[in-house]
Amino acid sequence: MKHLSTAALLLIVLLLNLWVFQSALVGTLAFGYYVVLVSQHVSRMTKQAIAGPLLFLAFLIVAGTILYYLHGTTAVTVSIVLVLSFGAFLKQAQSVTFSFLSRIKQWKEQTLHPFRFTKHVALALLVLFLDTTLIGFLWMKRTYELMPSPWQAVDAGFFLVFTLATILLAYTVLTSKLKTLPYVLVSVHLFTMYAVAPVLYPLGYGFDAFVHRATEAWIFENGFISPKQPYYIGQYSLVVFLAKLTGLSIFVIDVYLVPLLAAILIPFTVARSYAARFEMPINHALVHILAIGLVPFLSFHLTTPHNLVILLSLLTVFTTILFQKNKLTWHIPLSLTIAALVTHPLIGAPIFGFFLTAALIKHTKSTLGKRVWLALSTLGQVALLPLMFTLNNLRTGNGWPIFGNPFHEIPRFFELFTRPYWYLDNAPIFWELVYAWERMIVPIAVIIALLGFILYKKKTEAEYLYLLTAVGLFLSAWLLRSWITFPDVVVYEQGDYPMRLVRASMLFLLPWFLYGLFRIANAFFVARDKYWRTLFVIAGACLLTVSFYFSYPQRNIKSRFPGFNVTQADFTAVEWIHNREAEKISPLLGGTEGGSSVAVQNPNIDYIVLSNQLVSSAALTNYSFAKSYQTSLGELFYYSVPTGGPLYQQYGKMLYQGQKREYMEAAMDLVGVDTSYFVLNSYWANADEIIEGAKKTADSWEVVGDGDVWVFVYEN
Repeated sequence: MKHLSTAALLLIVLLLNLWVFQSALVGTLAFGYYVVLVSQHVSRMTKQAIAGPLLFLAFLIVAGTILYYLHGTTAVTVSIVLVLSFGAFLKQAQSVTFSFLSRIKQWKEQTLHPFRFTKHVALALLVLFLDTTLIGFLWMKRTYELMPSPWQAVDAGFFLVFTLATILLAYTVLTSKLKTLPYVLVSVHLFTMYAVAPVLYPLGYGFDAFVHRATEAWIFENGFISPKQPYYIGQYSLVVFLAKLTGLSIFVIDVYLVPLLAAILIPFTVARSYAARFEMPINHALVHILAIGLVPFLSFHLTTPHNLVILLSLLTVFTTILFQKNKLTWHIPLSLTIAALVTHPLIGAPIFGFFLTAALIKHTKSTLGKRVWLALSTLGQVALLPLMFTLNNLRTGNGWPIFGNPFHEIPRFFELFTRPYWYLDNAPIFWELVYAWERMIVPIAVIIALLGFILYKKKTEAEYLYLLTAVGLFLSAWLLRSWITFPDVVVYEQGDYPMRLVRASMLFLLPWFLYGLFRIANAFFVARDKYWRTLFVIAGACLLTVSFYFSYPQRNIKSRFPGFNVTQADFTAVEWIHNREAEKISPLLGGTEGGSSVAVQNPNIDYIVLSNQLVSSAALTNYSFAKSYQTSLGELFYYSVPTGGPLYQQYGKMLYQGQKREYMEAAMDLVGVDTSYFVLNSYWANADEIIEGAKKTADSWEVVGDGDVWVFVYEN
């Protein structure tokens, strides 16, 4: 068979590239074509269009995780996973390659048809031009310097172009008769939304992502990292698999993985599932799914296990609505839930419970039995995460949480929904109106979801599962906030996990949110003429633009986000410390941007660094997990992370309690070293006072750049 021969040839090319050539160009092109072949073949085998890419993705995650625990992620296990994926071709022979090429030919014929070209393709090209222009502009503005908010790189024109692109996209997709082009347009537009941070920050963005990349880099070099933890491996094994197979760097794959997956799979899976479930044209569904972007915290701009699981959960929710109506086999949502579990069990467990309940309700005939499953599922969702976090605390030796009366903690729970301290109480009217929308987004989305649920006339017990799961997760977040104190996490970050759970609950309302919007839009369009319809689309595009703005940190007259980004000065400071110590002891291996060059713990490192998270991120990027110390308080990394750890506590004392030498000596005594470094970024509050104080107690210091970072040396 022609398709079998092509896939076999690609398999051989990929294996040769993995073991011999290691060419990023060859590996990327060959693997991309191989994914297309496998996905289309699996879709034809199952007779379900969305099955191929979803099952292939889940297979890579689950198979990679299993082999990681059995052996590790090495060239051998990557080869095994690749060969196993080829097994899909051996079950049934169909000419996928011919189908793929014929579709390209058909698309060309449609595109080159004069009428089609002038009416549809020309507009499509304009939309693509606008989106790629936005991405190109971001690329030109990428920075290695301090830029806390990505919007500091753009002006109002950027958002005007984005709004125009959204309006033209909606019109083009709704009027286009082509089958493939609308998917491409929506995918590119979503990628434009999700790729702002990856494009603008070439050194990386956030903090958690740096830790995960450092772990992936370590696994890439060593096959595994000890101890083998029961979470995050789904992402780690997938990223390392792709890096080894394609030859691309860990950094590039990690940074763009979730944005690309979301941009491709949301139109292909969510739109198709939504259209099939509510029996509407696919073009309408493709426009409707843009409304997911109205909820700012559902932005897939960062690759972390949490974000990957949120994406897998989103795909599970929308494939489950088809499974419940016998329009999709159980294999697909189940595979996605298992992939979510092995990526992040603490977040993947609720989605697994959701699908399990959906399957039980589907196979239970009595109404009473279905209602019993709904009640048990809701109670289970409430208790599941507090129980799992408690067990995880016990597993890691942090003991039992303090069990109190959760009703006394209700005010503390609702503190999660108050605006942070960096929001100004009163701002110019324009900004007050803009941020009024930020407050209204979630309540309006919930109201529209409830409206959609009420207006749906064919409800059964199965449909109630979505609302009850959302309620269960919301109550679970309340218990989590009331009972659990997270080890090694500073006080101001203790609400992060409960808030993540609150936001995850929104995933289960999305099908009804989109359906509610459909009913509102449908009524609006029927009752009004074309000018009102145009106004409706323009208003929607403007609201999407504002939500797009809220999906990233902001620095303006209303909101002064206090976070910062990793800069070149941070890397320079880390390298200066590294080189200074290298002159005293055996030289360490150097580091490169986006990957780790330290393959093992280096026993020659005999110092500690007290710094903020971003400087620690630079160290993790360049030197991975180069050194840890066994102390009376447990194992401590040689940089002061995590934020709740003993070294970070000493760092806090140096910042806020005077720059006393005794604080640095206490840190050195804790780990048993004679040299320590106190690193201060100039943007820190009262930096001038801290610098003058540290000069009085330090043995020496180094100024990085134009005073961007100060490194103070303390030696016994």
